[in-house]
Amino acid sequence: MFKTIGDKIANLRKEVGMTQQQMAESVGISRSSLVKIENSQRAISLEEGDAISKALGISLDSLLANENSGNEEKSFAKAFKAKGMNDNNLAEIAKFELLFDALITQELIYRG
Repeated sequence: MFKTIGDKIANLRKEVGMTQQQMAESVGISRSSLVKIENSQRAISLEEGDAISKALGISLDSLLANENSGNEEKSFAKAFKAKGMNDNNLAEIAKFELLFDALITQELIYRG
């Protein structure tokens, strides 16, 4: 179980055998930016989330999937899936969810 998206990214990156430098180059960001993401000191953008998931060989949905079953009902995508929404729409909803989470994280970082 992962505490944060940064923790998940770090663990998955290590599982696939990538260094921080390799991941950063693949995503198109600096290594220091990746370190901040992995340490939850910087939020990821939608584009970065998509690039990170591709570098890890997983879907954006898998990257965003919450490992904490107690929070599953809080996922927008899971709520819409339960209502029968199709996969294309679910992917778009997951992107908005990532954007919203990034905004909240940025606010928390800003407020300290």
